[in-house]
Amino acid sequence: MTHTLRLALWGLGFLLVIALPARAQKTVHRAAPSASVASAAANCNLGAATADLDIGRVRAQVYNMGGLFWRGGGAIYEAPYDARNATAEPNALFAAGLWVSGEVDGAPRFAGSTYGNWEFWPGPLDATGETTASRCASFDKIWRVSVRDLAAYGRSGITAQTNPDLLSWPIAQGAPYFVDTNGNDRRDASEPRIALGPGDAGYSLTLGGGAVLDLAAGERPDLVGDQAAWWVMNDNGNLHNWSGSQPLGIEVQVLAYGFTTPDVAVSTATVYEYTIHNRGTNTIIDSRVSLWSDPDIGNFGDDYVGSDAARGMGFAYNADEDDEGAGGYGAFTPAIGIDLLSSAAGTIAFTNNGGVTGDPSVEDDRRVAAWLAQQSLWKDGEPITRGGDGYNPGSSDVTTWAFDGDPLGFEFWTEEQPVVGEPQREAGDRRIVVNAPALTLAPGESRQVDVAILFAAGARARTRLASVSRLRDISDAVQAAYDADGTRGIRDASVTYGAAPARPDRPTLVSPANGTDFETTQPASVTFEWTAVPGAAAYVLDFGNGTEYTVAAPATSLTLDAATQLPQGEAQTRWGVRAVNWGGESRTSFPFTYTYNIYNPSVLLLSNGSPAFVEVVGPGGADPCGPDAGSTFGCSEVGGNAIFSSFNGTGDYIGTAVGAGPEVSLADFAPNDYEIRFTAAGSYAYYPFTTGVAIWVPFEVWDIGVTAPGAINDPLDDVQMIPNLFPDSGVECTFDYQDPTVFGIGETTQRIYAYYPVGDYATWAAAIAPVIAADPNQCPTDPATAAASNEIDFSRGRPLQRFKLEQAGAEISGLTGTVIRFYTTDPTPLVAPSLARAEALRVATHPNPVTTTATVPYTLAEAGPVRLRVVDVLGREVAVLADGLQAAGDHSATLDATGLAAGVYVLVLDADGQRTSQSITVVR
Repeated sequence: MTHTLRLALWGLGFLLVIALPARAQKTVHRAAPSASVASAAANCNLGAATADLDIGRVRAQVYNMGGLFWRGGGAIYEAPYDARNATAEPNALFAAGLWVSGEVDGAPRFAGSTYGNWEFWPGPLDATGETTASRCASFDKIWRVSVRDLAAYGRSGITAQTNPDLLSWPIAQGAPYFVDTNGNDRRDASEPRIALGPGDAGYSLTLGGGAVLDLAAGERPDLVGDQAAWWVMNDNGNLHNWSGSQPLGIEVQVLAYGFTTPDVAVSTATVYEYTIHNRGTNTIIDSRVSLWSDPDIGNFGDDYVGSDAARGMGFAYNADEDDEGAGGYGAFTPAIGIDLLSSAAGTIAFTNNGGVTGDPSVEDDRRVAAWLAQQSLWKDGEPITRGGDGYNPGSSDVTTWAFDGDPLGFEFWTEEQPVVGEPQREAGDRRIVVNAPALTLAPGESRQVDVAILFAAGARARTRLASVSRLRDISDAVQAAYDADGTRGIRDASVTYGAAPARPDRPTLVSPANGTDFETTQPASVTFEWTAVPGAAAYVLDFGNGTEYTVAAPATSLTLDAATQLPQGEAQTRWGVRAVNWGGESRTSFPFTYTYNIYNPSVLLLSNGSPAFVEVVGPGGADPCGPDAGSTFGCSEVGGNAIFSSFNGTGDYIGTAVGAGPEVSLADFAPNDYEIRFTAAGSYAYYPFTTGVAIWVPFEVWDIGVTAPGAINDPLDDVQMIPNLFPDSGVECTFDYQDPTVFGIGETTQRIYAYYPVGDYATWAAAIAPVIAADPNQCPTDPATAAASNEIDFSRGRPLQRFKLEQAGAEISGLTGTVIRFYTTDPTPLVAPSLARAEALRVATHPNPVTTTATVPYTLAEAGPVRLRVVDVLGREVAVLADGLQAAGDHSATLDATGLAAGVYVLVLDADGQRTSQSITVVR
């Protein structure tokens, strides 16, 4: 009889742990240049000036190249900020940047960026929209002045301590100022702002030339807030390497400011006035101005975003009540808002996963992709439509606002309920672009866009959604002040907060009834039901192992697909429900349990993308998936008798011996294949991890060398191995073969490990046979076994090979004659490694985790062909670092990770007729 078994390579329970600094640092991929780049004559250097807005309860670092808060290294948008605290505070924003586009001569042009190749340079443009390298260099500066500087001047006049930025406030180039007629150092309603431009007396393109601020005559910088920074930049100073666009010919003057006021929310806000001047000779049709942002709320990996169309605001908040990690806010989960005070037209939200809904990347025409995003359109021109991530071609539910529903009610369309009746979206690292309306700019015309960045945290109701509620209240107060008196009114805004609702009571569970057993019925889906609770906005179905689903009220049930949504690999599952609203959540209901063992494996792939697989052949040599098979369980599934991933919940693969990921684990087995042969003679095995006893077992383990799938094995290269056992059931004196439940969960056959003997298996068997025979229970004492096991070499240079038998449903009998073959061979086999060269071949990565680039040193024992490559977790080749003949000795390659998505990869070195590999991680 032929028996189809499911057998998988089984390895050490390996958990990949990434060692990060004390504060987890997000790493980004610096933007690679676009494929086509326009020419530019000025050849300006990128601005290097920086300044901190740090007078209130926020510290924001600004730059003069179009980006904000991050330009490599750590981000600086600390909120709430305490200048007396020497320890850095969490960051509520990672990065932001100005995007400007428009149509010129019928084609879009763009200036902006994300994480590098910024497309603004220091200084003003002349009347034809041009600049020079020397002018750019002279304006590589940010002027920063505070009301304290003005007060100090008022008390003592000009002294050695007077802020030089106050004395040189560049009014000749457009920095705003006013005449302080009443001496209070602030611009009042009766004191108009003055800003010089081309054609005005005193205006100059030369820094230090033209008009100067006359402090003695009462002229003061218009700080708007209590501290302000001003700079001027342009988009025509050099190549647009990020977008590949022709320049627009714009000059941008920026006034950024913060506050110190009795209202905590206002003093934890910053405001940015962007004044865009068309200095070129072309009309810019439908000029679009946006603020792109990467709004990390402390820990960057657990965020949600949303839009508030009525308030003209995009916002981000934590997806759960714990912003974990060294850089997180902990249980203090705030929200951050990007509020376009001067009018907004929409938003668009990106992931960092690539594709049509991901960040504009080097694979895209970023000029067009960003221009479309500024119109709330995806890269392919599709509009945002409500549902899921917003990309639903063919849907008519069009919007220009990403996730524009109300998260406080867990409503559609939000990340709380992306599809009606379905659970929350998986949290992650988000981007959001907030767009101003289109406006045509003729040569010489200007437009101003005012952006407030608002920070909120729930007070007494310290919940993530209470922070969103308070963010709305802050936005309302700031917008009302702005509408009444422009930006100068913001400082006097006072926020009134709405009261949080009372926490709801706990629900009562209804079905499935406590103790329900689904093992015999195996339903395709399970419906969970509970009682309604007054005041609940939603219910959280909690399985107690980190798996949760949120359902908006008034629904009081949720149906989950058994194969994809229920927790897997648990003999008995505990579940409960808690009621929530934005004021808090109830205690979890008294829990129920049910039994439904589920395991949905994924196929383990070789480096070429084909599956590693298992073939089980009975005594007659029948096809295990053919018409004569005793059981064809698994044959019709994807991969057939493939080697599957682990169900242990760690994300490892069955077959991992050292390292993580398919290439690393298979590299410990490949290029050789293996067989477990059930024979009448059997072999000897022992228990090295527990008592050290040895027993007879009804099988043999063989390394059969390199065997192409379907080919006949060459017995001349077969090597018999020494089986090692681990007592899964605790019984050691006999080989413990059980009839396991589906996919090996429950009572399972013992794991089978195997070592290579120092000499050969026959020598070891001859030494251990009399020891086993001398024991009447065939379970010898430790000392005798220890002496015999000295014949096993633990440092031979090959890793311990590990297997596990798993039956896939059918009862097994008559194993003698059955052969289980493990195919791990790549279609292009490698020469079996020699032990001496295995010690010499080495590869490493520094640093690891990788941010942008890393050094990859490697050592060759002898000259010959070398191929050094990077593969992803699916085995797909994503980069080749070396390929060709190389001399013996030490070598080094460079890994450029800027084009790789964040995640785990494997560095694979094929040389000296062997393969070695190392797991590497690209983090963001």
